[in-house]
Amino acid sequence: MEKGENKKSDPCLVLKDLSIDFGGLRAVDGVNLTIEKGERRVLMGPNGAGKTTLFNLISGIYPPSRGKILFFDKDISRFPIHRRAALGIARTYQVTNLFRCLTVTENILMACQALEWTKFVMFKPLSSYRRHRDHCDTVLKEFDLWEKRSELVKNLSHGDQRRIEVAMVLAEKPKLLLLDEPAAGLSSSETQDLTLLLKKLDPSITIVLIEHDLDVAFEFAEKITVLYQGKFLTEGTKEEIRNNSTVHEIYLGSE
Repeated sequence: MEKGENKKSDPCLVLKDLSIDFGGLRAVDGVNLTIEKGERRVLMGPNGAGKTTLFNLISGIYPPSRGKILFFDKDISRFPIHRRAALGIARTYQVTNLFRCLTVTENILMACQALEWTKFVMFKPLSSYRRHRDHCDTVLKEFDLWEKRSELVKNLSHGDQRRIEVAMVLAEKPKLLLLDEPAAGLSSSETQDLTLLLKKLDPSITIVLIEHDLDVAFEFAEKITVLYQGKFLTEGTKEEIRNNSTVHEIYLGSE
């Protein structure tokens, strides 16, 4: 073995005593979390547990009231959203956030150039850039959207729109992908298709998933973290969480 070959790389994401207050409400309270590169992590917890607020802190929508956010050992706690995106942090939202009056291809092309200098060029169509067009075609095929590439997004099903949203954030080539309830509102067959798609994504991409659908959570997760009332409650493998009596009491039992 070469010298240094077994050296462990820095974690993708580390949260240290992360908190945020909204007036007298502490929505996230002293959360500590370490997520390794390429890990598939699920955040669980009842409504109001602070899951989406935690995503908002990581992605830069809110600055923390206390604590640190380290991304590959770089302190990004005070970085604005665009700097975090440039470093490789991408996310989806509970409600789809698409350009509904554009085609599927146009939406993907917008994502392909989001972090490129070409976004500032106003006199040349995006489709004229060969590398963007080729990358867009690859994404369309990978997400089974090729046959629908010319359709307006507003005319597609909710399931297809969710698929497009995930495709758009993957088109940005992120290092960390935050997925906020991607299966919300999907039928059982659409949920199954989305779960299979997520499991096939590049294993080098770190993915953190918020999901209330327990079948999706347990199918996808390598490790599960449970939040309760803004605080870290417990974490473990899906088997450990499935058999945790406290989790059953405050989360599974409330379903």
